[in-house]
Amino acid sequence: MNMDKSVCFLENTLQDNDTVIVACSAGPDSMCLLSVVHHLHKRIKVICAHVNHKVRKQSDEEYLFLEKYCQERSIIFEGMELKETIKNNFESEARRIRYRFFNDLKEKYHAKYIITAHHGDDLIETILMRISRGSNVSGYAGLKLIDNDYLHPFLYIDKEEIFAYLKQNNIPYYIDQTNLELEHTRNRYRHLVLNFLKEENPKVHLKYLAFSNKLLEYDNFINQYINDHHLIKNGEIDINNLQNESDLIIKKCLELLIKDLQKNDLLDISDHNIDSMMKMIKSPTSNSQINLNNGFVAQKEYQKFRIKKEEHSEMINVQFNGLYEDDNWLIKLVDNEENDNNYVIRLSFQDIKGPLIIRSRVDGDKMEVKNLGTKKVKDIFIDAKVSKYERNTWPLICDSNNDILSIPGLKKSKFSKDKTENYDIILLCERKVKNEKC
Repeated sequence: MNMDKSVCFLENTLQDNDTVIVACSAGPDSMCLLSVVHHLHKRIKVICAHVNHKVRKQSDEEYLFLEKYCQERSIIFEGMELKETIKNNFESEARRIRYRFFNDLKEKYHAKYIITAHHGDDLIETILMRISRGSNVSGYAGLKLIDNDYLHPFLYIDKEEIFAYLKQNNIPYYIDQTNLELEHTRNRYRHLVLNFLKEENPKVHLKYLAFSNKLLEYDNFINQYINDHHLIKNGEIDINNLQNESDLIIKKCLELLIKDLQKNDLLDISDHNIDSMMKMIKSPTSNSQINLNNGFVAQKEYQKFRIKKEEHSEMINVQFNGLYEDDNWLIKLVDNEENDNNYVIRLSFQDIKGPLIIRSRVDGDKMEVKNLGTKKVKDIFIDAKVSKYERNTWPLICDSNNDILSIPGLKKSKFSKDKTENYDIILLCERKVKNEKC
């Protein structure tokens, strides 16, 4: 039996004293999984995670049944009842809530893995559905035996073997009648397409598993190439490094950025989005931005490309009282400072009018730069290759005559004093986003 392969996989993957989360709905697949994991020869701490979606009459009964089942076998039970009302796309939203619950339990118990009961038939359905709607290489591969923190040990077996195990070991389970309704896309694949494939080859799921593994080999090779050539660093793509790379590699870099973001958030990207980002990367334009979905934007800033949550920055205009702080900057009054770089400015109140003001840039701003004469603030930012998105959050230090005294980290004005001159105050600036300080 292929069940032996699943058990062997678990025995080889898990170590004594590991803690695992087993996702269990009380249906046949997950009850089989719970039993298999519980009876491993390894000394495993098992946490049974169950979500009551509150959409069927028997949901409460299943919750109580599974809680009692675990208590009788000294399995830790963690149940959650869905309190939120889901109005649109129930399946997708419920899945998001469910997996957030599993991940929270993993952190709570410091578990090594979350184990789900997806089996070989599920793999066939997933691959066929993704081929129909479109995906990428890793998406077409479907489910993996090991996918970061998740294990799918039942990919070796099909539904028939699961029912055989349940019968042989006299394990109770519940049947969700909604799995028989053809209005759901996956159910149509399960009851119409899968049955045909099984008639052609009863062990067709093993062929799909081999197909999946082959795709993953190619995908892993490309991922390793990107890693070896340092094409992505700190969540950004250095466009300079892509000059001699094929579209295949560039697209894969984008997919990896998206995948990393989707660990914590939902970022639904279309083929059109990918094409737009490809054009942005190849464009000679230095600074550009496009809106994606769910509040995300793609940004090109000179030779850097990133995908991030859209920021709505507010205009700054506050009187400086000795300390200014926001998400990106810290500006404070200090008694002494040895450095004399552009993050430090010394001022004399004989030359300027107090109080000091911290404000955002505005169109037409000019500054009398120390030893360089008058320059547009816009040109100072461009010369320093500060993106137009960062410029909106970059504070200017001004006096009450609206003379710009300093653009922290970039330029000082003619009002800046040397350490050997007379001055009344010293301002020390720190740019937190880049972890730079003087």
